[in-house]
Amino acid sequence: MIFASKEDVSRCTLIVKEQLGKRGVGVADDILKKITEDIMNISYSKGGDYSDKIIRSFAETYIEEGFYEKYLR
Repeated sequence: MIFASKEDVSRCTLIVKEQLGKRGVGVADDILKKITEDIMNISYSKGGDYSDKIIRSFAETYIEEGFYEKYLR
């Protein structure tokens, strides 16, 4: 999460939690942190930023496609 502020991390965490909640999934804080960090790193590596729109888009897609199933069992 290069160049991410504490505010970015907090905001992105809320977005990821919201997206998981839409699918009826609740996770422990440590798992939420791992998923959020991963999504933020993906966004950064793809040339995106940490805006709400970009993070929400990656979170929706990656959660929907089941990339975090190992954490959600």
